[in-house]
Amino acid sequence: MKFLYEKQPSAADLAEFGIRPSDFPPRRYDAWPENWPAIQLYAQNRTQWIQGPGGPTGLNYPWFRSCLERQGIPADEAEAIMDGIRVIEDAVLAEVYKD
Repeated sequence: MKFLYEKQPSAADLAEFGIRPSDFPPRRYDAWPENWPAIQLYAQNRTQWIQGPGGPTGLNYPWFRSCLERQGIPADEAEAIMDGIRVIEDAVLAEVYKD
């Protein structure tokens, strides 16, 4: 999920080194189709982090579940998407708190 948070250099930043944005191919990130619903749900609601005194501690699961309910996602499919959300949550927290 790092791609959601990477800051891209501006054209002015690149110009300092004599390069243009067109000198780089667009970044491409692939996802397996079965993971796409969880990625979309997270991307649409990525501000739903519970914050503790030291930073984010986890995602607001009730919010994500309510989103799935509002979309009419069947319970078994919703649980599979929530499994994906937990994997995303673990990956983001590992990146945030890495040494």
